[in-house]
Amino acid sequence: MCGEPSKQALYSTKSGAKKIFALADVPTPISAVDIYDEQEFLLQLAKLIANNLYVNTWLFKIDDEFNGRGHAYLTVDNIKALSDIRRK
Repeated sequence: MCGEPSKQALYSTKSGAKKIFALADVPTPISAVDIYDEQEFLLQLAKLIANNLYVNTWLFKIDDEFNGRGHAYLTVDNIKALSDIRRK
């Protein structure tokens, strides 16, 4: 007893859940979804940091992991260039 397999696979990921929440106007933290390569990851992370200068810790989650696996974080408060921008 489940939904259509093609739709279930699409929406059973963290990115899929974020899309559902956005469609339902449920408030969610700032984020980027559907990132599939390193270059896109770095570009999206740079954009997020530039647009949210006072966020000190960024959490990363791999779409298809569960039970806390596939999570990592980056603390940016010690990055000199970012500290200089914040002061200005």
